[in-house]
Parts: sequence; structure tokens; C-alpha cells
Amino acid sequence: MIADMMDRRWLQGILAGFVFTIFGALLTVQATAAEEQQAEGFIQELAFSGITMLENSSVSPAERELEFRKLVKKGFALEAIGKFVVGRYWRDMSADQQDEYLELFSEWLLKTYANRLGGYSGQKLLVLKSMETDSRYKDVIVSTQLDLANGQPPINADWRVRKFNNEFKIIDVSIEGASMVGTQRREFESVIRKVGVDGLLNELRDRLAVLVANSG
Repeated sequence: MIADMMDRRWLQGILAGFVFTIFGALLTVQATAAEEQQAEGFIQELAFSGITMLENSSVSPAERELEFRKLVKKGFALEAIGKFVVGRYWRDMSADQQDEYLELFSEWLLKTYANRLGGYSGQKLLVLKSMETDSRYKDVIVSTQLDLANGQPPINADWRVRKFNNEFKIIDVSIEGASMVGTQRREFESVIRKVGVDGLLNELRDRLAVLVANSG
């Protein structure tokens, strides 16, 4: 179930490319409308913060993970993403289940990404364009291209950002057209249909326990 999800192509791309993509050095930011400029600036600021963290060789792995967690919590709308990926089943959960699910889901994502730290080697990220959507939230899509600098084809990623209390947060990442939250939602809904909400919580607990054990 969740363990199987980890092997899917979209999640491999997220896990392998997440640090490189969000923390890559931005080469160019195009001049656009105000909201789009702000969204691009948000991605740029997050990227430079990540570069500083990854290039600081004086910090311990534990300190680096702590800084990474702060960065992800600042940049990603973890609660909104968590609610979306369980779809209509969110309303079926009790208050206690909702609280535990959000805690497990956020920790699972944070621990998964943190375990992939340490692979930065000068990849470059180019902001290609940004576009405000016609959604009621006025989300902005920031399109980027990651130059792997090793002869491999570049990776295209679209970052969907939204304002929460006047601050931008990432609510989705599409790698080569594959939506992170869209795919995760299909997977989680499938798990819940088979084993229920409690079954999903058990799966998340088990997967998180493995990640914690592997990180020492």
C-alpha cells in the first residue's frame, strides 16, 4: 500500500528531485504581473534558503534535518495538502482521527524528504514563466526547469502556490506533468476504500516507524 506508493515514478521524482528542484539556484526570473512576481519571489527565496542550508558543511545531519523541517513547514501548506489527499473521507473522520492523520501525514512527508538530504551538487533551476489561474483562490503556477548538469535531460516542474493569510505556500508540485497531490489522493483514497481510515493510519504509522529506524 503506502510502501508500494514509494516506488511509483512520480514519488521517485519528488523524493530524488525535491531537494534539487526547490533548492536549486534560480538563474532567471521573468518580469510579470504583481501576483506572479510575488509567487516567483517566494520560490526564489525558498530556493536560496535551501542552498544556504545544504552548502553549510559545519552543521550536523540532525541540525540540517531540523532546518529542513523549518523550511518545508514555511514553504508548504501541509495541512491543506493533507486534507486534500484524503478527499471526501476527511469529513468521515472523527476529530481525533483528523488530528492524528494530519500529524502522521506531515511527519511522514517531512521525514521522507529529510532522509534524501545531502545530494546537492550544483544543479541549476530556471524559472521559465508564471501564470495566475482562474481558480477562486487565484493560485499561481510557477513553471521551472531543472538542469541536472550531468548530460541528462532537464526536469520540468510546476509549483502551484496559494496565499494563506497573505503568505504564499506550495500546495502542489507537478513533475513532468504528474501531480504530487493528485496522485497521492488516488492512492490514499484507494487505501481507505480497502482498509478504512484506521487502516490508513496504521499504514502511516508503520511507514513512519521504518523511516525513523532507517535514519537512526
